[in-house]
Amino acid sequence: MKLVKLIIPLAFIAAVMVLSCKKKDYSLPGLPDKSAINMEVKQDLTVDAGGNTIYLINHTDKVEPVWDYGTGKSMRRVDTVHYAFKGDYKVARSAVTGGGIVYLDTITIHVTKDNLNYVNDPLWILLSGGVGNEKTWQLDLDANGVSKVFDSPLYFGGGDLIWGNQCSSPTGNCWTWNPKWADNTWICAKGDYGTMTFSLKGGPFVKVDQKMISASGAFSGTYYLDKDAKTLSFSGVLPLNLGKDQAYGKGTLISLTENSLQIAFKTPGSADAGIYNYIAQ
Repeated sequence: MKLVKLIIPLAFIAAVMVLSCKKKDYSLPGLPDKSAINMEVKQDLTVDAGGNTIYLINHTDKVEPVWDYGTGKSMRRVDTVHYAFKGDYKVARSAVTGGGIVYLDTITIHVTKDNLNYVNDPLWILLSGGVGNEKTWQLDLDANGVSKVFDSPLYFGGGDLIWGNQCSSPTGNCWTWNPKWADNTWICAKGDYGTMTFSLKGGPFVKVDQKMISASGAFSGTYYLDKDAKTLSFSGVLPLNLGKDQAYGKGTLISLTENSLQIAFKTPGSADAGIYNYIAQ
């Protein structure tokens, strides 16, 4: 009788072990057809007669939208874009789904008139010199290892830092460390890293001349300054950098004056950020 009682539990354990050892079948859901995704681009002719204002609206649940509207990029479900200059702008749309990325048809927006009110904010003027002008910036470190305004071309901080070195939330990651380059030369080699020129001559154009990183060269693109969110987006070009944040095209303004500029870029794979310090040329 005891033998029978012992055999039953052993058989049960063996069955559980067999079931648990079976290979689980993991699979991604199928890639949806682009017709199943509704990412609307709506041009508002009542706000601007030239059609300078558009709305980006994702109507599809369980997907993450990615918008590239020519002067910047966005991943918001609903966003508003203002084009200050007349011209044709292409809005590329893609959706991140459980089965992968779905690319939708690109939409072309026709803007028939300038509306320079969108670029006459003091921040736009400080950054670019204003409509019809351009302004060139460089990292605050020269070939002699001298920094003129800041203590180093690169500071460090938490990824929740925003304008004025404030924190985006009471419990945010907002530490800061402002090392002196002369005492921390591991930050980067001294040298001429190049220039970054923001223009408002016919459009929000930016030229970047990278000189001392693996992706050196002269590049051109566009940019967008969100004066309310205090963010700066780059499209088609990477900002002037030290080779540490090359995958990023959007940063947060920390400070901007006539002669100095600080932009925080999130560090890849981290909750922290590198704060790049620039001076006007």
